[in-house]
Amino acid sequence: MENSYSIRKFADDATVKKPKELGSFSRDIENIIHLDDSQLSYYYFSDSELNTPDGVDLSGGLPHFIKNPQLDYGDFTGLLGSLEKFERSHNKKVSSKLITWRGLIRNLMLLPYENRDAFVYNIIVFDGQMFMQSDIEFIRKKKMEEELKNNDIQNKFIYSGYKFETIATLPKPWAQCTRKEIEKRNKLPVNNIEQYGIIVKTTIGKTPLLLGAEVDCVWDYKPTDGSDPLSHYVELKTTGPLSDPSKVFGFENKILKTWAQCFLVGIPRIIYAFRDSTLKIRSIEEFKTEEIPLLIKNNPLNVQKHQQNPNLKVVNKSMQSIKFLSGVLSWLEEKIDINDETKTYRLEFDPVSNSMFMHLHENSAEKSAQLLSPYNGEHGGILTEEFKAWRKELKQLKNGN
Repeated sequence: MENSYSIRKFADDATVKKPKELGSFSRDIENIIHLDDSQLSYYYFSDSELNTPDGVDLSGGLPHFIKNPQLDYGDFTGLLGSLEKFERSHNKKVSSKLITWRGLIRNLMLLPYENRDAFVYNIIVFDGQMFMQSDIEFIRKKKMEEELKNNDIQNKFIYSGYKFETIATLPKPWAQCTRKEIEKRNKLPVNNIEQYGIIVKTTIGKTPLLLGAEVDCVWDYKPTDGSDPLSHYVELKTTGPLSDPSKVFGFENKILKTWAQCFLVGIPRIIYAFRDSTLKIRSIEEFKTEEIPLLIKNNPLNVQKHQQNPNLKVVNKSMQSIKFLSGVLSWLEEKIDINDETKTYRLEFDPVSNSMFMHLHENSAEKSAQLLSPYNGEHGGILTEEFKAWRKELKQLKNGN
């Protein structure tokens, strides 16, 4: 079985159900998952820090950067643990058709406009649901290629994003922090291991989704009264100066990706740090997620192009992205038998071999055996044994056994 889906095929259905957080989890510096909010951070960055003679240096501390020694391929431990915790508290299964990470759905969503990078995703079926994860061998190979290709300058730019998260957040609300805790952030070692994550239920088109996602910080606080915390979260980003038209168009593509990332899980606020060529922060700007589609559409350069050529249609990329994703998800539901747990599938896109289609086909028996084997981190198995045991227990409870 092999099927293809055109990256120019847009469904009519752009229905989106408001995302709702179901749970959260934390990953500590030792790569250990905790089903709590221990890694939740709070945004605090004073504008006065920008007025210093030397600015805020986003390259400071690079030699001491603590890189994650483990391959970050999208391990499901935190996601499934948090999902099980929610289901146990409600004594029922979450009714999502597809369970995966937000980043994978974002990549699918933007494929009509962001199609320079290949991807390979594996899909397994369990308990009437699809679970999709990046292919580990593909991610490992990609990481090795990037490490060989990246030079010192590129590594500095990658580091600058993690550095901004470190210096723009606090481990507790501002009022509970000492002056020393606030002022010493610029000297703290930076790492890409610690992480705060959430699981969110939403629906795109007719497909209910359960998405795991990393969250950078909260703007003010995370409510404890049972109200949905999504409206309090913030996405942090860095970018270079918009010094010429090519940089403006580049930023449009970047902010479209950021919009999709936040839109999918209901994060309403994005803060961009604009840095210069020496990686010093020169300004901070806040964007509302809901306003970005109009911002892109009204980009002066797009308006100018339309004025020069009235026949040139200005495409609403955000709306088209939703329609494209709606079609892709319906296609996956149509092609994958959720009652057959013996088969696994491979969803892939390779712009080198075919830039107009993504492909879905069944994995080999050997690959399927690896994906369906007991969980063993990078070495096999997508679902944890604890989660599979919980679903079996839940089914027995439902059947009254």
